[in-house]
Amino acid sequence: MTRSAALCGHDCNAKERVFGRVLITGAGGFLGAAITDALLAQNVDITASDIGPVASMHDEMVACEVTDFDRVDAVVAKGNFDTILHCGAVSGPMVMPDRPLDIWRINAGGTANVLEAARRQGVERVLICSTSEVYGEQSGRVDEATLPLTGTVYGASKLAGEQVMMGYVREHGVDAIALRLSWIYGPGRQTPTTLERLLRRTLAGRGSHLDVPADSYTHYIHIEDAVQGVVRAATVKESGARVLNISAGRGVAMAEIAEIVRGLHPGVAITCAPPVAAARGISEIDISLAARDIGYRPRVPLSDGLAGWYAALKDDQAVK
Repeated sequence: MTRSAALCGHDCNAKERVFGRVLITGAGGFLGAAITDALLAQNVDITASDIGPVASMHDEMVACEVTDFDRVDAVVAKGNFDTILHCGAVSGPMVMPDRPLDIWRINAGGTANVLEAARRQGVERVLICSTSEVYGEQSGRVDEATLPLTGTVYGASKLAGEQVMMGYVREHGVDAIALRLSWIYGPGRQTPTTLERLLRRTLAGRGSHLDVPADSYTHYIHIEDAVQGVVRAATVKESGARVLNISAGRGVAMAEIAEIVRGLHPGVAITCAPPVAAARGISEIDISLAARDIGYRPRVPLSDGLAGWYAALKDDQAVK
């Protein structure tokens, strides 16, 4: 079994490619650090890059601001990379909301810089981390053919990154795939989220009221499944689709999440805002294309993922 196959969890076959030398941008972020650790554990030859320290098993990090094309190009040229995993970006609409131009420069411009460097230096495969936020506030089931209706600069910047990627694919022959990742959660998450606050309050024995309608859908994906999606997309030999959804599939109502968390600490009261059927949102992010093209299937049930994160937070508290 090759190192790529070991990471994917299945036997190597003709449909797979090896990583070769890998550049990971945004290696200090939640997803980037998890990918860095996973690949290092399998002895993949990686270079981790970011604008700050890398919280991972990697001892060295190359400083690289993705908005600086000359620097990006120099790093890619020096590394002679076969694969780029582009995780360097603003990680969600809750980050830098008062700096929309910077969001655009980092997410849209930074992605263009990485793709141009990959084109110039002949990188074999580029993996772009996009987001399910491009779908916006729609309802029902969505798939990759659904018209994006994002209502945020963050979502628009990610969609622009996908579109510039398609330009490089079609016009310049760059081999690239974009993954529309849903809301990643789990141990190691650095950006404060509603889910993390809920778990921390519950761990402290404090009740919570979630200002979210009980019937509103959520789309959480465990960090291990997010890493699996990236690895599979990076190692598949060919993909019929260039944009793929990576999520848990079915949406989960906020009331169901509250029920799961209540079970972790019986007696703690957790309530949600009253149901508002019109605000339920996307019921399913279809992942059939990812299953077909790269063999992706989520492995971590939400109940198990939340229990694991809760246990990790409990262990951290005990150490402190």
